[in-house]
Amino acid sequence: MGRRVLRGVLVALLLGLLGASGGGTQEPESEVERYLRLAREGSAVVRPQAAQRLVALGAPAAERLLLECGGSPDELARLGRHLVEVLGEFSDVRLRERLWQALADPDFPWRPSAALALAAAPFPAERAAIGVLFGDPLAAVRAAAVAAAGSLEVAPDEPALNALLADPDARVRRAAAMLLYREGDGCALAWLLEELNRDDRFFEQPDGKLARYAAARLLGEALGDTFGYEAEYPLDDERNASAAEALEARFRAACGGELPAVGEIARAGARIEGAVIGLELRSCRRGEYFLRWSVADELFVGTGNAVMVQLPAGTVAGLLTASEACFAELGGRRLFGEPGCDIERFRFRPDPAGRSRAVVISKGQAAVEGLRPAALARLARLLVATLPTDGLDPRLSNLRARVEAALAAIGG
Repeated sequence: MGRRVLRGVLVALLLGLLGASGGGTQEPESEVERYLRLAREGSAVVRPQAAQRLVALGAPAAERLLLECGGSPDELARLGRHLVEVLGEFSDVRLRERLWQALADPDFPWRPSAALALAAAPFPAERAAIGVLFGDPLAAVRAAAVAAAGSLEVAPDEPALNALLADPDARVRRAAAMLLYREGDGCALAWLLEELNRDDRFFEQPDGKLARYAAARLLGEALGDTFGYEAEYPLDDERNASAAEALEARFRAACGGELPAVGEIARAGARIEGAVIGLELRSCRRGEYFLRWSVADELFVGTGNAVMVQLPAGTVAGLLTASEACFAELGGRRLFGEPGCDIERFRFRPDPAGRSRAVVISKGQAAVEGLRPAALARLARLLVATLPTDGLDPRLSNLRARVEAALAAIGG
């Protein structure tokens, strides 16, 4: 091929490319569109940062987000968790209406995020609606509602807050205790003092230590001093014992010499021995559940001071046999699905002194057919059959139906 012919081919190709692009340069992406795209499609680190950049852009970003919200919770859900969580920071009445509409829908996947958004700058007229959320089925929503109540210019409902000191979830109890303290109830910090005594674990997960860290941080904010308490130290460390004594003396003085009685749910429970099977459920729509079965035919529900249910003799031996068969059928596979807000984790530890093996099912907010393998579906049915349908402890109320709903929401 001669040079002239080659040059002609190259020119023709270049013109073709220009023609395909519309014969001109592409319009530059606006800041609003760029951050909107990154908040939806960026990495896990980039998404929350991009969402905050949109907040900084103010009214133009609010108008654009209003268009994306559409007229239904389903359309709002497509924004994703990070964008939903910042909508309240715009203080736009129309966006808040969309958030309240989403919160009223039990199938909206980002209800905790919507509650956090509303907590950012609540309107006084929303006080009653925020109070209703104190009784929400999701602990993350209840905790956000307490935060919202604390941001209101009017005083919160103290009897309702006091009731939350007996909430099954430690996050809610801590939030309620801090708000009551800020409202003048110095005795409320006794619930945080109790958290400093926690040393419980959910298999290898150090829930007690994490609770100590959270309580110590809040106590430091409230008092300005934790007298040298360090959550990392063992509970029997002398340094922590001295710090706990100083903190207790401070609380007794604030309460007229006598600390209030902390309810059974809020007390620091002892470590559970002999747990061999576990089921951990975290559903973005149906809440969180932590269940353990022990070699002594005991079922433990919850974390912290978990409630115990005695099962018929031989129950757990049968479950161990079924678990062994299930894990063998799965071979070496331990993960099904992809990272998301819905997680179920089956734990198996035939030797109570050893480490547990786990199989995880995970997905985003959209339903996925056939996600849970047949072996795990059979095991899940056997585990659920051992759960009580009711009980005096609120953690047992309608437990079987609630766990079934969470399993259905996650793995079908």
